Amino acid sequence: MVCKSCGNEIRDDAKFCPHCGAVSGAPAGAPYVPSGYAGPEAPVPGQGKGKKGLIIGGIAAVIVVAILAAVFASGLFSNPKKQVTAAFAKTAAAYSAVSDSIGLPDLNGLRKHQSISQRFSFELNSINSSLTGYDMSALSGLGVRMDTNLDGESRKLDASLSAYWGGDDLLSFRLLADGSKLYLSSPQFTDGTAYGVNTETLGADLEAMTGDSSVADISFNIFDLMDLAMEQMDPEAMKQELKEANKALWEAAEVKKLGAKSLSVNGTETKTSAYQVVFPQDALYQYVDELETVLSAVDYYELYAQLFQATGMPQEEIQDFLDQLEELDVYGELADSLRDVVEQLGDVHLTVHVGGGYVSALVYESYLDNGRDSFLSLSLFLGGGEEYVDNLRLELKVDDQLIIVDSTGDHGGKSGVFTDKTVIKGPIPAITSDLQYDPKGGGLQWNLSVNGAGSLDMMGQLSMGEDSVDLQMDDIALRVMGLEVCSFGMDYYMGPCQGVDLTGASPKLITEMNMFELMVLASDLENRATTWADSMESLFAQRLPAELYYSLF
Repeated sequence: MVCKSCGNEIRDDAKFCPHCGAVSGAPAGAPYVPSGYAGPEAPVPGQGKGKKGLIIGGIAAVIVVAILAAVFASGLFSNPKKQVTAAFAKTAAAYSAVSDSIGLPDLNGLRKHQSISQRFSFELNSINSSLTGYDMSALSGLGVRMDTNLDGESRKLDASLSAYWGGDDLLSFRLLADGSKLYLSSPQFTDGTAYGVNTETLGADLEAMTGDSSVADISFNIFDLMDLAMEQMDPEAMKQELKEANKALWEAAEVKKLGAKSLSVNGTETKTSAYQVVFPQDALYQYVDELETVLSAVDYYELYAQLFQATGMPQEEIQDFLDQLEELDVYGELADSLRDVVEQLGDVHLTVHVGGGYVSALVYESYLDNGRDSFLSLSLFLGGGEEYVDNLRLELKVDDQLIIVDSTGDHGGKSGVFTDKTVIKGPIPAITSDLQYDPKGGGLQWNLSVNGAGSLDMMGQLSMGEDSVDLQMDDIALRVMGLEVCSFGMDYYMGPCQGVDLTGASPKLITEMNMFELMVLASDLENRATTWADSMESLFAQRLPAELYYSLF
């Protein structure tokens, strides 16, 4: 029927209108009066305040109910998958904060802009003479050093490789590139002059010098080849494709809440919520396909084809190499192996434990169809200490074989020093890694040991900037059964290139030299090589004990 007061439709048996409150059948405009209502009463002291509080409390209750309704509508509490997703995100953020606290540099920009300087040296400090029967102390200071400076913007390269002994260079080579001109020099063989070729006109120059037309097509520029390689390799695109593949796999996963469970995480009792995550086999196959696509994003077949064609290599030789390269199909074989694993596993059932909003544990258990019905158990425990990132434990068990990886320490650097002790235990002797790093002072200590066998003890300095890393390991000692075998030092630096100066190279193109000049150069190189060999023999004879010298030479 229709309400006589407001005109809205109401139920036939309604005693009052839900829209305006009028009594059913009452004249239009008549207000709704509850049964037994006798009119307003005089206020009672204290009752007004109580009613006001009741009203405020009612409003607050409505707001709380509205908020809870919105939360449940969003699925945050009701959707197990969103709960697990949030836990993984919080876990990833915690470990990301660790790398930020250490101050890891971003070196991708150096490679992208081809502006890189690198230095590496490896030097022998000592050898335990008692182990060899000879006095080996004279070999201290023997080492190798490599320096490279690449300035892609100015298209210049300076790279050198040297063997040295104390303050003396034993043998050094220097490679220089200036646009299309490529030079090689050696203080021992070319006496400071850098001899080279113009790689873009190399084929034509060689044909003019020798009359051999088969080499006429040789033409390339190493910086163009670098650009070509960079065009083929796009790390950001590969990263994005991998991210999309991970997202698609997670979207295909099915998540179900199993209930509350108390779990011992790295020795600490933790209350968790357990979830079952199922990755369907079809989704895993699709993931392997996408992974193969990502890994094959760099078309090495086409890249090498273009590189060799640019150098003027005969097409027959290029094709022979490419045929062999195609037969390798490394990524295809890897993908096939992963597909075989997926075929054995079927749908993957993973138990995820969430505690305090973080992922506390990941557990996978399955029987393997390998002809022996082997039982595989893989468990990863995270947290369990004062700081979530400080402890992790990995347990891998196949039948009765168990491998345990324990990692503890101050991973977040809350004490100001990053520490980590990782122990690998299993059927093999225990392997221990003990690391301590002070990001502010740069002090680094690292010990790697194999129980009952030996150890590698390292001490030095590690300094990191926004786009650089400088590692100086002054003392690296190799010990076997507690006895030091040898010690050495190692330095490494990588950072932005500050420019390449080729002014002192005295470059000279051999393709611009006449035949007589080339013959003189060849004779000079031969004479210098003989002189160098004699000087090295004399140097070693002077510095080494006679018995060691004769045993070596």
